[in-house]
Amino acid sequence: MRIKDTIRYIISIILIYIIFDNYGYKILQIINIIDYKYIILIIGISFGQHLLSAYRWMYVSKFTNLNINFKNSLKYYYIAGFMNNILPGGIPGDLYRIYCTSDNKKEIFKMGKSFQSVIFERLSGQIMLFFVFIASLTIYFLTNQKYIAFLYLILPTALIFFLMKYLIKYNIKKYFGTKDITKNFHMLFTGPIFWNHIILSFFVVASYILIYIISAISLGLEIDYLAFLVFTPIILFSMTLPVSIGGWGVREVTALLVSFLIGLSASASISVSIIYGILNLICSLPGLFLFLNLRNR
Repeated sequence: MRIKDTIRYIISIILIYIIFDNYGYKILQIINIIDYKYIILIIGISFGQHLLSAYRWMYVSKFTNLNINFKNSLKYYYIAGFMNNILPGGIPGDLYRIYCTSDNKKEIFKMGKSFQSVIFERLSGQIMLFFVFIASLTIYFLTNQKYIAFLYLILPTALIFFLMKYLIKYNIKKYFGTKDITKNFHMLFTGPIFWNHIILSFFVVASYILIYIISAISLGLEIDYLAFLVFTPIILFSMTLPVSIGGWGVREVTALLVSFLIGLSASASISVSIIYGILNLICSLPGLFLFLNLRNR
């Protein structure tokens, strides 16, 4: 057995220990509480989510001159998702993706094509998450006749949109000239190419929101679907902040604050958040299996 294989298996054992030591009892509790049909449904949606995310990464990668096939894209995406669920910061998995697809392992942070592909792919998802939040909040304000609140929302949003459009079109070229990262960024976030990957990101974000709603339904809670649609993106966005392990803690605090807005009790809102976190971890477990079965490139 090669030294690299030995190191990988030792790391795998440590990861398995972390899972069962920190989440084993909670996972068993969730499995006993939730109807199996909800678990199967969420796993199915999550699989589709990973397929779309992996395809989005492969698509974005083409425009950073990184040739990665769909099989490897899906494999590394699952492994990255698993790592982000159990390791601090929420970004180790993305660093792993950059490392595995980088031509020069010693220069993975020098804005190379691998680094760009992961950053741009993540940015696509964050942009769509923001769009969904603004759109759903607009619907919420208008249906509840909160027109003043709507104006407070739409005016700064429009200002941010036109400011970003100006920066992308003019200032980025001015300050970065014709560097590869500038050309790639401009190509990916303008024109038809932008809409191709942003539509994929819409379905990915929609799947996250759907899983969160199903997590609430699985507890037998009576929920306001529109309110969940509006405020779930806030909870999802909080999970992306690199300050915790798998979003734990940050997600629950955000859920507690949001509970007053979506009409749930604090305990019910936190319960939904915990169940979502556990189910998210369960759905990422194929990443552990793929990591254990890696072969040296």
